[in-house]
Amino acid sequence: MLVAMNKKELVLAANAAAGDGYYCPACQQPVYLRRGRSKVAHFAHRPGADCAVSEGETSEHLRGKQQLFNYFQAQGLRPRLEVYLPAINQRPDILVWRDRRLVAVEFQCSPLTVARLQARNEGYYQLGIKPVWLLGQPYRHHLSAAKVAQFTQIIADQPTVPYWNTRRCQIEYRRSFRRCSFVRGRPSVTKLLQQQVLALTRTGSANDLVRRLTATAYETVQQPLAHCPLVCHDLVPTWPTTRVAVIYWRIAVLLALRTQPLFTAWSPAEWQHWLWQCGRPYWLDFACAPPSVRGTVINEFTLDLLAVRVICQCGDHYVLFCHPSWFTDLAAKNASLAAAPMIHTQNRVELLAKER
Repeated sequence: MLVAMNKKELVLAANAAAGDGYYCPACQQPVYLRRGRSKVAHFAHRPGADCAVSEGETSEHLRGKQQLFNYFQAQGLRPRLEVYLPAINQRPDILVWRDRRLVAVEFQCSPLTVARLQARNEGYYQLGIKPVWLLGQPYRHHLSAAKVAQFTQIIADQPTVPYWNTRRCQIEYRRSFRRCSFVRGRPSVTKLLQQQVLALTRTGSANDLVRRLTATAYETVQQPLAHCPLVCHDLVPTWPTTRVAVIYWRIAVLLALRTQPLFTAWSPAEWQHWLWQCGRPYWLDFACAPPSVRGTVINEFTLDLLAVRVICQCGDHYVLFCHPSWFTDLAAKNASLAAAPMIHTQNRVELLAKER
């Protein structure tokens, strides 16, 4: 940690004098000063200390905290380092007033579970503090969909994963996580569909969700997943929200719709809740972002279902109009794919009515 107490006041490690007595502000146990040519000056608990808010800190974490303090200070925001909040037994890296609200800035360099992150955020919200999480170097490479979802935050009205770059001393915003199922980049609609069909034919049984979905498809329609209707294919890149590719969630929803009688009606709120509920096992855990991030995926599928008239909008309700047929083989599906009139990927894809 960068701040400790002496007999009179809080002292920044960079300004501390060796040999003086220092104590942890949270647990009141003695700490000692550590500094060196290649080390950021900091305080450390003595071996065997059991401070509830003490965590092992890497050199990057210490350096990043100091940089963030300087960064906010240069903006005239009067940041405070490592303020202990006894009401919730937490100690954010930085506390700063911004836009008339107290913000806790956390620089995360070590592993953190979703449950722990949610608990930390709930503690801050109890005190009316907005938490902001900036990720460090260990999170830069091969960030899984689950980790993207865990640290997704809404910044400038967009889902974002923010980082603090200790080399450049600046905040970086990553928004390049949107994908279609199984596909990177933005190929033509036809090629995208072909790649998704091929990926579905290679679907293994290692994932429990996919294994259960495969079994359900064989039980209800007697077909493999690759024979699913074209409307199941997601053609608009979306933010990571599901534990497996979005197409599996779409297939699960379509199979669930088969259990609903034709002309079942839902209000928009009921429809959103129904889609969320029947796909519940598929959703990733968001600890920092609102449900609206997941709502984007739901809305995209709703538009596709409306486009092929699986559902219709009657007044202020959605009505189930038909149960789409599955293809009997891949040859039939590929022929339909080739014949279907497609428009540019940026617009809504119109599939042939014959798919019904």
